Amino acid sequence: MQQSQPGAAESIGDGRHAFTPVARAKRGYEYIAEQVRDAIATRRYKPGDRLPTEREMAEIFEVSRNGVREAIRSLESSGLVEIRIGVHGGVFVAAGDPQTVSRSVRDLASLGALPPENVLEARILLTSDVLRLACERATEEDLKRIEDDILVTEREVLQPGAQRTFQITRFYRLLAEATHNKVLVILTDSLAQAVHVRLLRGGPPVNRRVGELRRRIVGYIRAGDSESAIGEITRHLIALEESMATAERVIGA
Repeated sequence: MQQSQPGAAESIGDGRHAFTPVARAKRGYEYIAEQVRDAIATRRYKPGDRLPTEREMAEIFEVSRNGVREAIRSLESSGLVEIRIGVHGGVFVAAGDPQTVSRSVRDLASLGALPPENVLEARILLTSDVLRLACERATEEDLKRIEDDILVTEREVLQPGAQRTFQITRFYRLLAEATHNKVLVILTDSLAQAVHVRLLRGGPPVNRRVGELRRRIVGYIRAGDSESAIGEITRHLIALEESMATAERVIGA
């Protein structure tokens, strides 16, 4: 396969080496999207490569151009491809956006597809591992960022709306960043989005002592005491879930 240059407008051949016609037992757009995903996963198409044109793909897959458009829309919404307009435009394999995972989880949470008890369990397990690694890897700069964020949270926690809920959940991202593990940051962000959605719907009463709690956790991290930090955060997450559940019952009553 010819290697594309960054920003190149040339497509990689006509795609016939990578794709096969649609299996008639499947819906066309699903089959097309599946094959494009496989081609990206096997590195036949790399970030920055341009896919064949809509007309070419319709010929390759032996489907209508409407089917190709639907597949491209699906791939674009999942963050795998991007559409560029203009003379050198087309459909290109995207560089990858970690926020795609968080957005997907947020959408599922908005639809009520994630059982709260499952989210709580996952948060406790993930945050426990994050704290263990943070105790080993956190730098003074990491901890200073967390401490600065606590001050901002104490100012914002009394304010209603999205900014308040974002600020409440940002603490967990900063803990994950202190592990210096990008995957843990993505997973932590994703679970925080599920909580963000519920807080936006009404959330529990303001916790005026949230700053004290978070400073204790930072103190445990500084001391390398992961078990005390885990115990503290676990009790907090359980209490938060109980508060959110109570608030939701009141709203739903």
